[in-house]
Parts: sequence; C-alpha cells; structure tokens
Amino acid sequence: MRNKLYLFGLVVVLLFLAFFLLEKTKEDATEIQYWKLSLDRIEYYPPSEEWREKTGEKFYPQPFTISVKDGIKKGEKFFTVSNKDLETGKDIEYEGGYNSENTIRDFGVYRVKGTDEVLPGIEIKESLQVGEGSPKLVLYSGNISKTLKIGKKHSLGSTRVVLDDAPVRNVLTSSSYLFDRFQKGPQDFRQKSILTLNKEYVKEISYIDENGTSIKIDNTPYEANSVKKNFWRRLSGEIILLEPKLGEDLFRYMTGLKVENFPDDENGAGFGIGNILAPGSEKSEFSLASVKVSISDGNEIVYRFHKETSIGDKKLTPVIRIVNSTFKEPPVYIVENAFVQIQSAALAIKNAKAIVKAPKVKAGKASQKK
Repeated sequence: MRNKLYLFGLVVVLLFLAFFLLEKTKEDATEIQYWKLSLDRIEYYPPSEEWREKTGEKFYPQPFTISVKDGIKKGEKFFTVSNKDLETGKDIEYEGGYNSENTIRDFGVYRVKGTDEVLPGIEIKESLQVGEGSPKLVLYSGNISKTLKIGKKHSLGSTRVVLDDAPVRNVLTSSSYLFDRFQKGPQDFRQKSILTLNKEYVKEISYIDENGTSIKIDNTPYEANSVKKNFWRRLSGEIILLEPKLGEDLFRYMTGLKVENFPDDENGAGFGIGNILAPGSEKSEFSLASVKVSISDGNEIVYRFHKETSIGDKKLTPVIRIVNSTFKEPPVYIVENAFVQIQSAALAIKNAKAIVKAPKVKAGKASQKK
C-alpha cells in the first residue's frame, strides 16, 4: 500500500513538472508570424459576468472599437477610438493615441509562440478558460474578419491561451501584454496630446477671442549650428518680425497642451455636463477663443476654448478640437492655466513692436574727444 502511495505521488509530481516545463517552454519560445493583415478596425467585446467571476480577471466591461480612417488627415493614417456613452446613449469618438496605433500594428502582424489545432468534435478543456463567455476581439481587414477569444493567463504571466475561432480552430499561445491592454477602457487608447508633431512643423497660428484680440503669425524654420529653430513674423495688423521669444511662447504653449480629463473619466462629471460646457455647434459663438494651427504637411487643426469650470477640486478649461474641418471631437478638459498662458502670449504678440536693429557705425567715422 505504501509503495502504491509513493508511486501515485511520483506520478503527480511528474505530471506537474511536465505541465510546468511545457508552459515554460512556450513562454520562452521564439515568436512566429501567425498572420499579416492590413487592419481597418478592431472591435473589443467584454467577457460575461460568469467568466469574470471564475477567472478573477478584470477586463473592461463595455465594448469599444479602434479604427483606421482615411480622408481625415493628409499623408498619414488617422486612428480613432469609439464607444457608446452610457449616460447619454450617444456614440462618441476621439482620435486614437500611441496605444491605438501600436494595437493595430501588433494585431496586423500577429505573432504567437505556439499553435495547437482543435480537431473537429473535440471539446476545448474548461481549464483553458476560453469559450462563449470569454472576452474577444474581432479584427477586420476589408472583407476578411478574424475572431480571437481570450483565455487563461499562463502561470509565469507573460503568455495567454487564445482561441482563433475560425472554421479551423487553433488554440494559440500568445504574449499576454497584447490582450492585457483591454483590461483598460477606451480612455487609455485616446490621444492625450492636443497637438502632435513628428517631422512636420507649425507654419501658421491664428488666434481670435471674444475680447477682440486677433493675431496671425507664420513661421520659417531654419537650422543654426545643427539646431532647428523657428523664425516668426506677425501677419495681422502691421507685418513685423517678432522677437523670437514671443512666437516661441505661443508655439510652446500650444504644442504643450495635454488632456487633463475626459468627460467620461471617473472624475470627469460625464458628457451630459461636458456637452453643456462646450456645445458642439458648427459655429464658434459659444467659445471664449479659437486657435487655428496650420501644419507643414497641409493639415489644419482648430481648437475652441470654452469658459473655465470647476470639477471636483480642479479648475479646468473645456476644449473642442476639429481636424481639417472633417473630424470634430467631443470636449476634453485642460488645466485652466494652460489657456491663460495662450491668451497672454497672443496679447503680447498683438502689442509687439517691430524689431529695431542698431545702425552700423562705419570704420573711421567714430567721434573722438580731444
């Protein structure tokens, strides 16, 4: 009897080691390309409540979509993130940030560490936690669609079980981080920089506010000692060359704008209030100021700044952004001081005087005292 117990114990240990080593082998395996697609969009669908309770995993509880859209920005792809707002029942859509771009790229060229075909009539083990209630991604490329169901995370944490739910099904071993992104909601995939530049430069900035301040400046970039610099002129009123600091202040304040809150953040007070504070009118009569930024690649972005407000313990300014008169975002909030800085910089440019250079004194003409 004792020998049988020893034998049973040995079998259990060997099975555990085999399972552990198999997982470790797949964790350390070199990734292989599973498919390569030009993706149009990725739709995320949350897990069932039963799946969440069984696994203890906290994937985002509402669906949302990441899309690639043409015809909005010139010369580049435009990523968007959309979802239905539960408070207002309306669909909302923002520009997508680096998380959106990375996700489209990673699933466009999808790499896995292992594949196991599921034979017809064979049930997938319940322990893999991948089935009808699993969270899933539906990926679209033209007329092609792919469905990935998300399953169990392996014990070492860096890989997951994923089911390619195609006519020929495959259980995949895939990097966890690709799917862990969807434990956060659409806010984490949105663009948080109000004005983003890569190789482009700002050509013109136009500013007008309800106090009558109206200015327009343009920029001719140049390079000095291998350092790129901007050369600013004021085009409104008397055309003058600007002191470098004046143009740079407005440029820096615009390019430094960041989203402090989205209306549907936990502390954002919701879109019901956000849409009252920053009405989505096609005209700008409800805004305190409007700024148009023209970029060297031919794109133009308009920013409408609305009256500041207090949400919780923060003073914030609602902003609406319009890209090429085509894509208008719902409101976002920036810190109140950011708009105050932009307003002050614009007023300083309006009141600026022309740069006056001291006349050159010709050699031999300097006066001397005797």
